[in-house]
Amino acid sequence: MTSDNLRTAVVERPLVSVVIPVHGKWHLTERCLRSISAAGDVTPREVIVVDDQSRDETPLRLAELTDVRSVRTPTNLGFVGACNTGAAVARGDVLFFLNNDTEVHEGWLDRIVDVLDDPTVGAVGSLLVGPDGTVQESGGIIFADGSGWNFGRGEPMGFGPTRARRDVDYCSGAALAVRRPLFEDLGGFDSRYSPAYYEDTDLCFAVRDAGYRVVLQPLSVVTHLEGASNGAEGEGGLKRFQKVNRVVFANKWRDVLGTHRLHRSSVDVWDGSNRAPAGMILVVEPVVPTPDRDSGSRRMWAILEELLDLGHAVYLAVGEFVAIEPYRTQLEQMGVTVLESRHEQQQFLEQAGAGLKAVILCRPPMAWNYLESVGRYAPQATLVYDTVDLHALRMSRQADVERSAELLDQAQLMWVRERAAIEAADVTFVVSETERTWLADVMPTADVRVVSNIHSPIVDAPVMEGRRDVIFVGGYLHPPNVDAARWAATEIMPLVRSRLPEATLHLLGSYLPEELEALAGPGVDPVGWAPDLAPWYRNARVVLAPLRYGAGVKGKVAEAIEHAVPVVGTSVAFEAMGFEYGVDVLCGDTATEIAEHVVTLLTDDDVWMAMAGRGQATLERKFSSKAARRVLEETLAVEPRRPRRFEPALSRETIRGGAE
Repeated sequence: MTSDNLRTAVVERPLVSVVIPVHGKWHLTERCLRSISAAGDVTPREVIVVDDQSRDETPLRLAELTDVRSVRTPTNLGFVGACNTGAAVARGDVLFFLNNDTEVHEGWLDRIVDVLDDPTVGAVGSLLVGPDGTVQESGGIIFADGSGWNFGRGEPMGFGPTRARRDVDYCSGAALAVRRPLFEDLGGFDSRYSPAYYEDTDLCFAVRDAGYRVVLQPLSVVTHLEGASNGAEGEGGLKRFQKVNRVVFANKWRDVLGTHRLHRSSVDVWDGSNRAPAGMILVVEPVVPTPDRDSGSRRMWAILEELLDLGHAVYLAVGEFVAIEPYRTQLEQMGVTVLESRHEQQQFLEQAGAGLKAVILCRPPMAWNYLESVGRYAPQATLVYDTVDLHALRMSRQADVERSAELLDQAQLMWVRERAAIEAADVTFVVSETERTWLADVMPTADVRVVSNIHSPIVDAPVMEGRRDVIFVGGYLHPPNVDAARWAATEIMPLVRSRLPEATLHLLGSYLPEELEALAGPGVDPVGWAPDLAPWYRNARVVLAPLRYGAGVKGKVAEAIEHAVPVVGTSVAFEAMGFEYGVDVLCGDTATEIAEHVVTLLTDDDVWMAMAGRGQATLERKFSSKAARRVLEETLAVEPRRPRRFEPALSRETIRGGAE
């Protein structure tokens, strides 16, 4: 092996110093160095190999490498002493301690550095996998007696609970990064653990004691040939120091360990896998949220962020895998554990259910499917049913518009499920006061609270110059949006173009159906999904929201007001949002009324300037993150009912009794 093979260029100012302690076994060291060379990371680094009195070809081979710094210890110091020796000559701001019996994967170092962009983080560990691809360690747990547990051990590498970036008790010194100034302030690895074992755990506890966090980064993957350096047996060789140093560690950190759990059940493992002080919460959603594609996802994303900020370990169980990336990885990097398969979800409920603080079931089908399991495995959890919108109410309105007895029948069946979920839940979330009032009339004993969409102004000084045309934004898996877009294109825009022949409607949003694509022509531009809507809002003169049926609050309206673009819509579109007609928004419920408002905004500069940005005060008052957080905090303090009742209504009760 030559320096040309290694391709680990020496840099004048490395950001990271990779410290690799070795004691013989050059074949392992060579494989490790080759993997570093092949990984393709762009982080400026230096590689320091600490030769701890190797008696094989290691010294000779290291001398041949011009782009690896090598240091030889005067005597055999063991892992602790060798790591401290390497750290003493390091030049990087970050020390990455790496076993020589490892092979790093693409992105291993860049992803670690991403985490250290957060100044509250002091140490970061990689996801360790075995040669067979199964997990060795996804962060470590330390119990009250000082014993440890490698979370996720033996699971396949794609196992959902091991993919979330999260705070942990410790990460293995086989692949561990720490800020060099912090490492030096702490005195390095504590020599009382020499020659090896528990020194990494001790360091992580010391990092936290100094006021920093210890984080697992599962996007940094390292294959570890466990036992190749020190053997795999627990009674002989260096392995015997595991038991010896556990006692040393437990004595040193006695007071801190008093706050840790004992290992009595699987609940203690799940709870210990994430250092979240407020406890575990399970959220059940039909799909991974896609916040740039639909307003319901944007609301759920914001709720997940609030739960994390409140200190909870958040687990998201999803029923389908539509557009799962990059959203799943983004959630996992936020700290949300995504449980994709029914197997993962069932395993989590069975093993961790008794430790859940709360369960949030979203939308009728998912709630219906999970009510029994939650009642069985998590009876102590506060059960929240999140309607997202009242599905039966929306469907009944659709039935009225389309004059469909079949749709009304389906709405009544949906109400059976919704009512069962509301009756079983301790708290029910709706998105508007209108829906809360509706439920108070139909189900007066239910505890119903408003958690609306979360919005805040983005543009506060709108500019009129350069704007033209009309846009409609919506996710087209939602039937009200398909109906509204069709109505706008076939009835409203022809009226507008009879007076303004150049006016064009641009249909934006995800999952645009073929029936809307077929409307392309003069005055109608079926754009579909746009990854960035900001340029469209910046150039639009009018946002159109001609919804003829629906429920809840409409994210398209709030988003337009965030961007300070005047909105024309129906009373259904503005329902429960608190905007003043003629001042904040322009409202009409016929094609003629809506077209007249659109023409006004396209032609009257004074009216446009008067309305642009109006409604933002209402937006901040009613749809702020503070309002949502307050309701979430109050809800999570609700004591669950015991025993929980789940008796689905069997009658196909009409939803109209108290609705109108």
